[in-house]
Amino acid sequence: MTSSAGILARLLPPLRPEWRRIVGSYLIATTSLCALAAIAVLTALGVGGAVVHGTWPPAVWWFALGGLVLLRTFLTWREMDVSHALAYRVLARLRMALFDAYSRSVPGRRREHSGRAASVAMTDIEKLEFFYAHTVAQIGAAFTLFVGALVCAFLVMPVAAVVMLAGAVAVALTVWAGAGPSRRIGAREQQEREEQSERLVDALGALREILAFGLQSRVVREAVDGTRRSARVTRRREVIAQLVDGTRELILTAVVIGVIAVSLLDGSVDGAVDAGRAALLPAVIALAVAGVAAVADAAHTVSELHPLITSADRVGAGLHRPPVVAPVDRPLPLPPGPLGVRFERVAFSYDDRSEVLRGWSIDVDPGEHIALAGPSGAGKSTVIALAARLWDPAAGTIALVDAAGVAYPLGRIRDEDLRRTVAVVEQDARLFHGTVRDNLVRGVGARTDEQLREALTRVGADDWITLDDELGEHGVRLSGGQRARLALARALCREPRVLIVDEITASLDTESERIISDVLEGFDGTVIAASHRRETLGRFGRVVGVERGGQANDGGGYSRSTPVTVTTA
Repeated sequence: MTSSAGILARLLPPLRPEWRRIVGSYLIATTSLCALAAIAVLTALGVGGAVVHGTWPPAVWWFALGGLVLLRTFLTWREMDVSHALAYRVLARLRMALFDAYSRSVPGRRREHSGRAASVAMTDIEKLEFFYAHTVAQIGAAFTLFVGALVCAFLVMPVAAVVMLAGAVAVALTVWAGAGPSRRIGAREQQEREEQSERLVDALGALREILAFGLQSRVVREAVDGTRRSARVTRRREVIAQLVDGTRELILTAVVIGVIAVSLLDGSVDGAVDAGRAALLPAVIALAVAGVAAVADAAHTVSELHPLITSADRVGAGLHRPPVVAPVDRPLPLPPGPLGVRFERVAFSYDDRSEVLRGWSIDVDPGEHIALAGPSGAGKSTVIALAARLWDPAAGTIALVDAAGVAYPLGRIRDEDLRRTVAVVEQDARLFHGTVRDNLVRGVGARTDEQLREALTRVGADDWITLDDELGEHGVRLSGGQRARLALARALCREPRVLIVDEITASLDTESERIISDVLEGFDGTVIAASHRRETLGRFGRVVGVERGGQANDGGGYSRSTPVTVTTA
């Protein structure tokens, strides 16, 4: 099993650009903690001298104490300011790295739950941001202070340093003793919250169905039961934490008593205690308390990290997902002009399931419009995803082809070039929360309002919606046909040379289907459209049938596609 330190270390590479700020946060925290310890020691030294010798501390003592108080005040403010700023940067770095990992490894291929992915991206990373921005610095500062206090105690009163070291070891052992139960309960707590997140995502995504079938009370009951289970697990974890913290308090008390005892025994002569040692004793006690208390605070923090370790493990797993598309090596620039698509003996399967495509070959000429037909599960949507390079095939080659027949394999095309060239509209295309304008300009750069309105006009949406209309989450206020038209308009705004469409006319009314079919028919470029509706298929001059097992067949007056040779530039 990977150690806790190893799990947390897996997340460090994305945070490498922030290492200077993390080190700076550690230095500020260490200076602040040392200033607090110095205030305690200096105060004890002054009070001890006043009690034993009956004299007030000298002026330099007052100036030093006042300066340390001011320094501690400033550093406390500065430490929180730096930590919060760094926390936002850590949050952004981890989320960018996670989203980048997901862009290379589409979750849908691995049949993952979107609620789990959302929980990792939001809840888990939010737990981790302050750990790397603040907690790491606090733990490092605590151990730095302990080492400094131990050295000072050894120079002044070696026997007190021995007691300090023994107390610190005992405190560290409490972390080891509580690690097993805390980690098991922390993992269980995280699992309960994860399952609750999945339930809520499902409920919110199926809100209409829940209302239609009268399932409100059941959803609420399941949510309440899940919350109660999570609360019970949390209480168990808190009880263990309180027991361990109580043990540390006892150890700290024992250290104080031990320092007093060994100091008196070591410094006694015929039962009398040297006055100088007596005046110094409060300062040594304060130094011992500061050092061991710092270790106790660090141990408490480490004990509370077990739920965090689970979150870090999940984020680390997300960051190290195996990619479904390989990095582009020796990229090829795409030529101007129309481009076709070529499949050369392509094979593909989902996870460990049987092959969806096997030896699948077809040529789509530049500017040609073809439709893919076949029963559900035959692989039409898979062909669409492969043509857009959402996934890489297990075998074979997919390439864009220019008018001269030169092929440009998708694996040799930079992602930004491919996305500008190929636009995809899926059956369940998601609209983003925001205005129509916000959705149309996603990823396309600058577009004028006139260009955006022209796209709305092309899909017949200009008479029922405006650029400033709010869509709601996933376009919830729109019908299925309206969402399909806006998704198609968004793709047209990219001005692609290849337009790939997956079943967007499915379950639409006749008017919406006609409008979308008109747009596809009039598109000046290559079109690949998957559909099972005869009305849509009838608008294409060439229909490619996709059989189960991945072969292409005669779907409407054409010969079976034959393998072709792929050339590279």
